[in-house]
Amino acid sequence: MPVSPQAVANAFIEIAREEKMSLTNMQVQKLVFLAQGYALALIGSCLYENNIHAWQWGPVIPSLYKKLRKYGSGVVSETLEAPDSVVKDTSEFEIILGVWENYGKFTGGQLSAMTHKPGSPWDKQWKRKEFDPIPPEEIKEYYKRLAEV
Repeated sequence: MPVSPQAVANAFIEIAREEKMSLTNMQVQKLVFLAQGYALALIGSCLYENNIHAWQWGPVIPSLYKKLRKYGSGVVSETLEAPDSVVKDTSEFEIILGVWENYGKFTGGQLSAMTHKPGSPWDKQWKRKEFDPIPPEEIKEYYKRLAEV
């Protein structure tokens, strides 16, 4: 069952905290996007119901951006207010852990560069119409191909 993007962000923030790491606004935003991509690809459903838009620095979830913007480019120092949470011991949480293990070590700039690759869902939408939502089917197909590699 889908949760809020803030709940997914909180899962990453808590995992980072447990590992004595911190995350910036951009890292959180990109990790939450990647988790959605892999959830669509691997379990065939959304982690969260929310439009992902093609913004200048990559894919952005506007409702999550509103919660994170107070941190600017700095570290997100606390969990976000969220109406729900991600339940551990679920396939959704396993996706989040997998994304963390594969992408958690990268900076916001590195994650942004990864989501800007030619042919990526962001790239296709940015070329069509900047700042508009990225079609979930494009995200799903792209991350299916990455998951097969």
